Amino acid sequence: MMMRRFLPVGLIAVGILLISGTLAWSYFGSLTGQPAEVSLPDSIAGLRITNYTAGAQAIAGFENLHGKQFPVTSGSIGVYGNNEITLWAAGAPSAAIALEMTNAMQEKIAQGNSPFTPLAQFNQGNRTIHVLEGMGQKHYYFQSQNLVIWLAVDPALADQALQQILEVFP
Repeated sequence: MMMRRFLPVGLIAVGILLISGTLAWSYFGSLTGQPAEVSLPDSIAGLRITNYTAGAQAIAGFENLHGKQFPVTSGSIGVYGNNEITLWAAGAPSAAIALEMTNAMQEKIAQGNSPFTPLAQFNQGNRTIHVLEGMGQKHYYFQSQNLVIWLAVDPALADQALQQILEVFP
């Protein structure tokens, strides 16, 4: 009888420990060690990557743009071709925080104090892709698991680049 009560409680305790350990490792690992980079494709829409920044340097770039209101644990920035495409990938400790980051960007852009004009948003699967224009480019941003992805692209390459990035970051 006592064993029947112990088993469910024990399993719940082990589950909580595993989840806590995973979250602590992903968050505190980035604070104590070198932040991780996010793998980016070698080419997008036929253009090769020409500049690449990753880890702490990429995270510093994100913080310069957005401040430190969210914990970014990993990141990479890639420039393709002759600045026709730039891809930012920022990692958060969890998918829930990545969603908060994406929602905060959407709210800030909607206020109108931004160089970006919202054009549309659409759903693909269980994610929302935000479409903007500004600075002579088309911009897309969305959440992919624990990542926030931002794609800035020459309008002539936009459809092809977006489709490729949606496959790379499902």
